[in-house]
Amino acid sequence: MTWSNVPGGPPQSSPSGPGPSDAQRAAWERGGTTLFPPGKLADRISTVLLLAFGAVMTIVTAVVGIIAVISATASCDTATGCSPGAYIGGTAIAVGGSFVIGVATLVLAIGAWIRRRSSWWIAAVGFVLAIVVITWGGVVFAGAADSASGSSSVSSTA
Repeated sequence: MTWSNVPGGPPQSSPSGPGPSDAQRAAWERGGTTLFPPGKLADRISTVLLLAFGAVMTIVTAVVGIIAVISATASCDTATGCSPGAYIGGTAIAVGGSFVIGVATLVLAIGAWIRRRSSWWIAAVGFVLAIVVITWGGVVFAGAADSASGSSSVSSTA
């Protein structure tokens, strides 16, 4: 049914007979006003859990990233050829990317709820993309750590 065809609305001349009862109209209106219809409860629960896991993962990544940048740049100076830019860049890719993906996933999932579509797959794709972005940021960070340790060992042996 659509909003233009509300049961129990003004009588329409149709050969099918009388319109729906008040109970049918109330059930239709109740189904149209909730974001959590009974038939889609498992979809909503799985979506909320995936979004929550993604948010927790982003928060943990932010805390670990801040601690890692502080500890990596503590001994970073120009004499060793170390630059904190790659450390900060890797952390920014991981935290910022997962945050942006999380917000986009939340907006798309709520949009699907409003349109009464399944939304669990949106949250699942967002969760996987967040893991990919966090891994990419970790690779950038690790590459910076490897290049810093490699250049300091080469300069110390010369």
